[in-house]
Order: sequence, then structure tokens, then C-alpha cells
Amino acid sequence: MAPITPRSDKLRVILLTGRPGVGKTTVVNRVYEHYSKNGFKVEGLTTREVREGGARTGFMITDLSSGQEGWLAKKNLTAGPRVGSYVVVSDDLEKIGVAALERSMKGAADLVIVDEIGPMEMTSPSFRDSISRVLNGYRAVVATVKFGSRYPEVETILRKSLHWEITKENRESIYRRIIRQVDDWIGEPRSRGY
Repeated sequence: MAPITPRSDKLRVILLTGRPGVGKTTVVNRVYEHYSKNGFKVEGLTTREVREGGARTGFMITDLSSGQEGWLAKKNLTAGPRVGSYVVVSDDLEKIGVAALERSMKGAADLVIVDEIGPMEMTSPSFRDSISRVLNGYRAVVATVKFGSRYPEVETILRKSLHWEITKENRESIYRRIIRQVDDWIGEPRSRGY
């Protein structure tokens, strides 16, 4: 595997972090909806928690381009990498998550969304390689990073990217900042005739 040579110019990457429950996923889902409904090609992946009877039992992963969905991690599994009380479903992470990242680099995506870069996803060497290439690439990227996490793939681009911490108090203003910045990178929807 060849090392990634970071670009010398400023990347078109926004990294979002914040404590659990502040609305990171909600913000990126709104960004996805905004650009999708205005005719832009948005690729990447999102995750969501699954609850049964009020208790969280796992996390699903969704490929934004194909709509394919699978398990990222579940409780009560025995095989696979363990992160806290969850076991990562490596097959689904590779088949859906890594495939979504790879497709986003090869296709005609205007924007790539990654929710999230966290300990479950980073158990996969393929995911780590793909996310490094996405973050160092030429596409506009909005990604969430688990609060307090430190990954070399992210650390190497911090100085060349925008990174903001979301709180419940600032999430609406951060959403507006993201839209303004991405509009600057990929063009405002109304200017594309949509």
C-alpha cells in the first residue's frame, strides 16, 4: 500500500466533532438532504443507532448512494472486533461502508459525507485506508469524528481543513456555516439551474 502524500494546498474538508447527543448526525443528515434535493450528487455513508425497548442494541450503516444498509455493530455477537459492549460486523462495514467510500472517490460526487470516523469504523484497515484517501482527495467532504478521538488519518489533515465542535447551542449556526462553505466549494444550488 503506497503512503498517502498530502496535498500542499488547503483541502475541501470540514470535520465535525462534539459530545454524544449534540446532533452531529442530525446536522450531516440535513446537509445531505439540502444538497440532494437541489440536484447535487452526494455520496458517502451515515450511521444510526438502533433501539429496542428503549435500549440501544447496535448501529446501522447506510451507503448514501445505493441506499444499502447493514449492521455496523451489535450487542450480543461473539465474532468480530469488540468496541465497548458492541461487536463490529466487519462484513457489513467492508461491503457497505468501505464500498461507499471507494465509490465516492471514483464517481462524480459533488460532496462526500462520512458519519462517522470512530472506533468501530476504524477497526477496519480497509476503512482506514479509504478514509485517508477520501480526506486527502479533491472532493468536498463533510465528516464527523467521534469526540476525543485521535486518528493519524485525521490528525495529518487538521491544519489543512476546517474543524468545528458542535454543541446544542451552536448546531444551527454550524449548519449554516457548513452550507455557506460547501456552496463556496461546489457552487450554490440555484446557480446550477436546479
